[in-house]
Amino acid sequence: METNGKFCPHCKLLNPSDATICEHCGKPIASSSGPYSNGRDAAGKTKYFPSILELKKERVSKEAPAEGIAIYSYELTDPIETCQVNEFIIGRLTEATEEIVADLTPYNGLDLGVSRRHLMIRREGKGYTATDLGSSNGTWVDEQRLLPFRSSPLNNGSQIRLGRMQIFVIFQE
Repeated sequence: METNGKFCPHCKLLNPSDATICEHCGKPIASSSGPYSNGRDAAGKTKYFPSILELKKERVSKEAPAEGIAIYSYELTDPIETCQVNEFIIGRLTEATEEIVADLTPYNGLDLGVSRRHLMIRREGKGYTATDLGSSNGTWVDEQRLLPFRSSPLNNGSQIRLGRMQIFVIFQE
């Protein structure tokens, strides 16, 4: 059986032969020697994603807010949201989800697999925890899949994947 494309080593699904980022799970298929690699977004258009090394450099250069936690997308220089409450939900705002503080709908959240009530972030002591709220497409924190309704600690700069959408958080430790 001949296939036109390559399989992701993580999720084992078929991708276009030129993809370096899996269009299904968002993980790298092959490493890139340059600072950027390419893949396809939810609409099938080619997108360029920074390499892990570039992302770490960018992440370190972001300034943590004096209070609270800032949520960033890798594609934006300004935070999606800066939250100063002790507990909030990340998801997609609809009439049924009025308590959403960080709405990812304007950032293509629906197409990227973000649930309406996807993730809860809660202040715990001097840090934060993340809890998947039984989302349809799962949540990963620093490439570790969260079990639904179980809290996991966040580090300053933690990468969070909600379905296929990647964000990261910055806060004062």
